[in-house]
Amino acid sequence: MKYLIISDAASMHVYNFIRFFLVGKGYDITVLRHSVGDIPEKYQQFYDKNNIRVVTPPKQVGRKGPVITVKRFLSKLKFFRQYGKADICHIHYAHAVSCILYLLFRRNFKKLIVTFWGTDILNPPKFEAFMQKKVMPYADKITVTVKNSYNVFRRRFGNIYDDKLEVVHFPSGAVPKIKETSEKLTKQQCREQFNVPDGKLLLVCGYNADPAQRQDICLNEISMLAPELKSKLHILVPLQYSRIDNDYIDRVKQAAENCGCSYEALEEYVPFERNAVMCLATDIYLNLRVSDAFSNAMKEQITAGSLMIQGDWLNYIEVDEMNAPVVKISELSELHTALEKVIKEYKFKTDNEIFYP
Repeated sequence: MKYLIISDAASMHVYNFIRFFLVGKGYDITVLRHSVGDIPEKYQQFYDKNNIRVVTPPKQVGRKGPVITVKRFLSKLKFFRQYGKADICHIHYAHAVSCILYLLFRRNFKKLIVTFWGTDILNPPKFEAFMQKKVMPYADKITVTVKNSYNVFRRRFGNIYDDKLEVVHFPSGAVPKIKETSEKLTKQQCREQFNVPDGKLLLVCGYNADPAQRQDICLNEISMLAPELKSKLHILVPLQYSRIDNDYIDRVKQAAENCGCSYEALEEYVPFERNAVMCLATDIYLNLRVSDAFSNAMKEQITAGSLMIQGDWLNYIEVDEMNAPVVKISELSELHTALEKVIKEYKFKTDNEIFYP
């Protein structure tokens, strides 16, 4: 059975979906990417071992702007013409181009599955929202990852797709690894692996390099803390994934350099094992991006027992129901005040304590 996924093979979510849901079920799997970024070696080895074909558009070194965009789109059209008919087309993240490609070649597929991951349902650009509306009538199954996304979908599209719409909790490979690691390493041993200075709290700022994370603004807020409070923080800034805006990445690094705290920018792929160690070492996790459904990064930090500072514009029904350790703020400008109170008053765990909702 031929199964085409339109998404990014470098994504942890897509990798986990294939690993836990598809491999061993008799599918002939192909992944068509939009991104031209490198795929983590561990993922590529897994794809090669399981005969999973990954199609990446040409990088076109030296070219920028509309020319490269058109060339990449044409390369995808060529792929579809050569790929022929298949049983399932599965769009992971309802990107406008993914929708266009399906509509152009929809007669080649028996079934369509559309999986919304977060921003694509919560806050899509106008053209993306328009293309999603065009594709929905052809979907045989529509999945979202959390209850809030389900509610947002129904507000956008009404109840006409209720028989197709379902909340599906995709697995995070890191969550079981966090629980396993907590039994092998102490919190101090986890801190040592990330060079956290003794006596400092580890603050993790966001979870990738997407400008929607607003890490530059968060770091500027941290710089407003009193010197004696900044001396109590060590900051990790994850910049490994979604590296779509080099100017933003440069701004984040500069803000980290100027914030007055010891810090490290993470720019290399982190396997599940090391990610588990990072979560267990964390004291404070900042989740203040523009919009979010329910990221695996957040799920992992909550599991590890980290205190999350969250924007109250992010609606997480599941987090509220489980009474996770969360401090909410209404504006980014409130961050330094919230941090001051947390540093002075919150009783942080001194050893690993897995959070069980």
